[in-house]
Amino acid sequence: METDLPIYGLACPDIKATYIEFDTQTNTKNCGCTMKKAPLMLLQGIITDAKTKAPFQAGLVNVYNVTKGTGTLPDAKGMYQLQAAHNDEIRISFVGYRTISLRAFELPKLIELQEETQNLEEVVITAKKKTNNYAIVGLGLTALLFMYAISEDEKKKKPKNV
Repeated sequence: METDLPIYGLACPDIKATYIEFDTQTNTKNCGCTMKKAPLMLLQGIITDAKTKAPFQAGLVNVYNVTKGTGTLPDAKGMYQLQAAHNDEIRISFVGYRTISLRAFELPKLIELQEETQNLEEVVITAKKKTNNYAIVGLGLTALLFMYAISEDEKKKKPKNV
């Protein structure tokens, strides 16, 4: 159930006023702005492996609000929390498991991820060229050599106290 109630005390983007009268019949402010934001609810639950019934380790599973573009990761006990509107699409995914996509109001408190295996026809392995920083090391050593030479030259210029 979505509602379009006013939020008093916030500035109107058009006239930058902190208090504006709100007409609940037309859902408009006296400046002409409308408020059409759905209220947010806190989604909470536990994510477990369907086979072992054990919660996933912290940070492995991705809980993502596709509609808002926000996400979270479960803690060490598999518990997650995410803010979402009633009809936001929530996607829960982990490599090697089936991705679950549900509306926020459909999301159960206990989510069990099923393993998913696929046979691959082709695997492509690429390598990154290793870069050697010999030039940078060489410049550093050259700078040290010059500093040593200058300090030796300075020692020769100083008169010796007898």
